[in-house]
Amino acid sequence: MRRMTREPRLRAGFTLIELLVVIAIIGVLVALIMPAVQAAREAARRTQCLNNLRQMGVAAHEYHDSFGSLPSGWFCEPYTTGCSNQGATTTQWNGMTSLLLQVEQEAIYSEINFELQPYTPENRTVVARTLTVFVCPSNRKAETEAKKVGTVTYKVGPSDYRGNMAAGQIPNCTDPVPANCLNYDNGVTFLDSQVSLDRSGIPDGTSTTLMYGESLTGDWAEAQSCCVRTDTNRTINRPIVVSGVQYRTYWSSQHPGIVNFARCDGGTQTISQGISKQVLIKLMTRNGGEAISNSEVK
Repeated sequence: MRRMTREPRLRAGFTLIELLVVIAIIGVLVALIMPAVQAAREAARRTQCLNNLRQMGVAAHEYHDSFGSLPSGWFCEPYTTGCSNQGATTTQWNGMTSLLLQVEQEAIYSEINFELQPYTPENRTVVARTLTVFVCPSNRKAETEAKKVGTVTYKVGPSDYRGNMAAGQIPNCTDPVPANCLNYDNGVTFLDSQVSLDRSGIPDGTSTTLMYGESLTGDWAEAQSCCVRTDTNRTINRPIVVSGVQYRTYWSSQHPGIVNFARCDGGTQTISQGISKQVLIKLMTRNGGEAISNSEVK
């Protein structure tokens, strides 16, 4: 009598436990890898942001070569009434427009009618154009955005960079109006400014004076987005609070703990948000006569 033998049973696949173990291992690996991937992406975005500032600095130097001074912060045109050094308005042009020819945006520059205000019907199309050189990828995409001016909403081309207008307060000022004791023109880009790169224009030196920096909100066309006034009652990467309303118009970025700047010598610099406010004022003033060491800036 022949003995019957059973064929060995072939396994059809993984068991449920084995699948759960594999899934758990994959989940752990993803959890370990994702922070590194995100850090690499942010490093790339930060590099692009620094490249934008470097390009703006080079463009400002080319403008200086052509006109003998750095671009103004904003312009007080003849059609504007009540133009003062203490504040820009949405009816005036941002000095960033001076960089358009130097950043290869001749077509946009020629499309602008500077004899009219930015939001007039003739200029509304061009001021809505988006320029990647003015947008930090860590903050937002280079897309046209909506901005409310008074009761009207306009489309605007965003900008994540502003110029260094002024810093600090007038020494020994006794004016009863606090605003009159603030400096509005000891930076580099202020109302109709014409600062030269030599020692007569920037006595403190171009390598220790900042020109442009990151700010989270704004657009490249109109003057209210042009500049920042630095002071000890303001903090990097924190909003300015006025009557309970927060404004992200101070030096700010989406890079953790830092803000990037373009110096007047054409280089770039990364500043920690923990920097001494007095040292930051030294870096903003072009003629303060202060000495700055490398250890102060770090």
